[in-house]
Amino acid sequence: MPATIAGPEVRDAVYLYCFTHDLAGPRPRGLPPDLPAVDEDRSLQLHRHAGLIALVSAVRRADYEGEQGNAHLADIAWVGPRALRHQAVLVAAHRVAAVFPLPFGTLFSSRAALEREMERRQHEIDTALRRLAGCSEWAVQGTLDHAAALDARVREAIAEGRYVPSAMPGRRHLEEQRLRRGLEADLGDWARAAAASLAQALRRASTDFVERRVPTGQALAFNWAFLVPNPSVDAFQSTVTAALPELARYGLSVVCKGPWPGYSFTGPRA
Repeated sequence: MPATIAGPEVRDAVYLYCFTHDLAGPRPRGLPPDLPAVDEDRSLQLHRHAGLIALVSAVRRADYEGEQGNAHLADIAWVGPRALRHQAVLVAAHRVAAVFPLPFGTLFSSRAALEREMERRQHEIDTALRRLAGCSEWAVQGTLDHAAALDARVREAIAEGRYVPSAMPGRRHLEEQRLRRGLEADLGDWARAAAASLAQALRRASTDFVERRVPTGQALAFNWAFLVPNPSVDAFQSTVTAALPELARYGLSVVCKGPWPGYSFTGPRA
């Protein structure tokens, strides 16, 4: 459900994308002039208050609230394009300024309600914007190939002398299957330990780190977010690239995604 601040009944609501200290001008400076708002027939606007700038647009309140709003928010065909436009606005703003991003569907009943929120959270947002300035969020995700990882663990057990294969093929097969079942129990922990040196190296090239939740149904061994100073991005990416061959030996394939606004560094944990 969208985060809505209650207020008097009006036809439109204020849709909030992000806070910033920049983007000053009669319209958001540095953004593409044809960049659509969440509702394509509305325009992006700036609202200044309490030393902050809010990037906003108007939306029809009924689209997000009540029976019609619930139906819309349950319809991926309705939500999907708007969520993508929300993200596109944040990415475009992040290219020209430090931004404090808000989730899709953050609504206020009026500009006055938005101003009260800006006053209430002024110190928190100011502090975050200073920390985010000149930085981008980069995601580093590791996907585990279970079969390849178990092969690696068996080789490891043989090399360390913890498992000596039988000379009899049939017995060797049964023993190895039993070993693999035992090794599978803590496979995720083993994979994360194999990637620990990469995490340490990447943390040295970043200013902050968050271990993000692994989405349900995804075969991720880890899901990391790093706040990386823009001048350090090349070194950060080179560190990931250099680790790929060694991690592949453990059945881990790693991808690096970004640059993004600091989504993971403006929530309750941050």
